[in-house]
Amino acid sequence: MLATYVLLSAFGIFAVWETFRPRRRLTAPVGRRWIHSALLAFLINSPLGWIYPATAVMLASAVSTSSHGLLNRGLPFWLRFAVGFVLLDLLRYGQHRLYHAIPGLWRIHRVHHSDPDCDWSTGLLFHPGEVLLSQLTYLGAIALLTPPPLAVLCLEVVTIVHNIFEHANVLVPQRVDGLMRRVFITPDVHHIHHSEDLSDLNRNFGTVFSWWDRIFGTYLPAPAAGYANMRMGLPDQAERQGLNVLQMLVLPFRKDRKCKQPERLSVNPEGVSTESF
Repeated sequence: MLATYVLLSAFGIFAVWETFRPRRRLTAPVGRRWIHSALLAFLINSPLGWIYPATAVMLASAVSTSSHGLLNRGLPFWLRFAVGFVLLDLLRYGQHRLYHAIPGLWRIHRVHHSDPDCDWSTGLLFHPGEVLLSQLTYLGAIALLTPPPLAVLCLEVVTIVHNIFEHANVLVPQRVDGLMRRVFITPDVHHIHHSEDLSDLNRNFGTVFSWWDRIFGTYLPAPAAGYANMRMGLPDQAERQGLNVLQMLVLPFRKDRKCKQPERLSVNPEGVSTESF
């Protein structure tokens, strides 16, 4: 129930924000995209999405006294909390990169990139296969690391809110964005990752913290074509109005050139814009 309240609250805040202070003019009909994203999220992914956060906290509680846990080594609570929180976010960064690097994983992850625009509803757009695989890996990491249950709960809440925020089409003042992106993924940072330009698509994989992209060399401060000319969605996407629920579910099984995983395509560093705030 907590996840539901947090999600609905985040939806209310960012939906209103992007309605009155949008970052970009959207190209596809908003109503159609919102309806199909919501149907995929709440009718298909909700049983997984709502169960697993609770399961993650329950698992963390169950293994909190395990003698085999990596963080159960007599460390003070605050250190176990901080390390567990940060490492679980690093796990999600690593997962995200794998979804772009491995052909079979890219097939299911490209559903998330099929949106021809990017707003709060894009944060709901995940194939159920990706939700299942990601959460199973996440539970395995919790069992191995044994972070405090409170760290897992806090990360779940932060991730839900931040997922909606980083996808939202909201205008953040440049000075505020410049300060925030030193630590966190901001909408301008994450929207670059949704560009159909492959040199942008391979960058900015972070979920909450922007540190990982900077450390592992995947951080890009601005899109290659500039924000004003950036197009979102899959390269050569035929359906520029957004896919319906059935099309999203079958997209991983379609054989077409959009199935190429981005990280096997070359990126020309000379063509990458260094525009920043």
